[in-house]
Amino acid sequence: MGHGIAQVFAQRGYDVTLYDIDDNALRKALSLIEFSLDSLVEHGLTTKEAKQQALSRIKVTTHLTEAVEQADFVTEATPEILELKKQVFRSIEELCAAHAIIASNTSGLSVTEMGSLCARQENLVITHWFNPPQIIPVVELVKGLRTSQATFDCTFSLIEKLGKKPVKIMKEIPGFVANRIQFAMFREALALLEAGVASAEDIDTAVRGSFGFRLPTIGPFETADLGGLDVWYIIAKDLFPKIDCS
Repeated sequence: MGHGIAQVFAQRGYDVTLYDIDDNALRKALSLIEFSLDSLVEHGLTTKEAKQQALSRIKVTTHLTEAVEQADFVTEATPEILELKKQVFRSIEELCAAHAIIASNTSGLSVTEMGSLCARQENLVITHWFNPPQIIPVVELVKGLRTSQATFDCTFSLIEKLGKKPVKIMKEIPGFVANRIQFAMFREALALLEAGVASAEDIDTAVRGSFGFRLPTIGPFETADLGGLDVWYIIAKDLFPKIDCS
């Protein structure tokens, strides 16, 4: 997802340096960014001139020092392995400016644990983007136990400047908000499939063509309000004990 996040920053006028230890990965990242921008041009969502301007703001390197030493904001998008992220956080902190904010794109790990080896833990925050980041509007913002309010507020403002919708997660819990809801639904879908209630295809169809159809417009609490809280209370009281909780 790193290349998609880089694209968002570049499209909003920020200079970006993409880092990877593998030259091939960097070449692929640039190719994917260009492909994405071409798609946006094709659908009239940006111009050829804007595409070229965005590409001109992106450079790549296999040297971490070159990537972070002059950066004000650094985002890591490494695999979801806690020990790896601990080492990455520490390596970035050792090389970047003292004021730099270091963000993780983790989808559920703790920034307090990831940053436990760092000296400036007040500068650490989570910005959880959703795939594809250049399309999905929401970015979850999560504070660690030692994240400063200044870091959190600055990151919130930056995400807004990128044209995204930052969502404040006030407690550092596994999976944050969106993934917890998403995987709760997936758990129930798997239970229905395993019980032979419906096929995978029909479960997908049921979701897409019912409540999934309205989700881009109204969330779960707005939906409950629309349906009537008294009605939803009766349904929930009956259904909650019967929903899979494995």
